[in-house]
Amino acid sequence: MARMKRLQISLEPELDQSLMRLAREQGVSKAEIVRRCLRDRVEPLPPIEEDPLFASFGTGTGGGLKPGETIDDVVYGRKAHLDDD
Repeated sequence: MARMKRLQISLEPELDQSLMRLAREQGVSKAEIVRRCLRDRVEPLPPIEEDPLFASFGTGTGGGLKPGETIDDVVYGRKAHLDDD
């Protein structure tokens, strides 16, 4: 079994009684009931590469600005500076 991390929580007395009853019925500890409930309700985080927010920011592997291009050109889609003629 994996090493456990200790966690202290506070419960209302009625919830603690229900937890105790359920643990007794199933022949396990109250902690095991809590772990089972958490496993059922809490989903692990997906790998960062699958996070849609990650994709919107990219990975920093882009080619950068082209010669003569400014960040405003990229952000606003136009030349943000005036060329001297």
